[in-house]
Amino acid sequence: MPSRSTHLDETTDTLIAKTAKLEDRNPSQIMAAAVRWYLHLTPGARDAMRRIEATGGAAVEEASWALSRALLEREYETLVRQGAGSLKTDLTAEATEDDIMAEAVRMTRRPARAG
Repeated sequence: MPSRSTHLDETTDTLIAKTAKLEDRNPSQIMAAAVRWYLHLTPGARDAMRRIEATGGAAVEEASWALSRALLEREYETLVRQGAGSLKTDLTAEATEDDIMAEAVRMTRRPARAG
């Protein structure tokens, strides 16, 4: 597998090491994933990242939170679409709150284990 070297500031190096430990991965795996994602961005998005980074750490943190929310929302929407087909219900518009709660419990209950 090809290898590349890079120059890192202490803060970034520390974040890589902490993330690798938290995710039980090698630092090189964290770096490879970060580079892969960066290279899949459009040139305009990469330019925006550099401009945001140039404005300082607070701007980077704010943009990182916005990006994180967008990724998690997309994952949530995908999971809902995938699961929506399997969650069938016969509840009517006249269902009571108790009916709705009972149906919610039924729909989310894990199947009983054999044995």
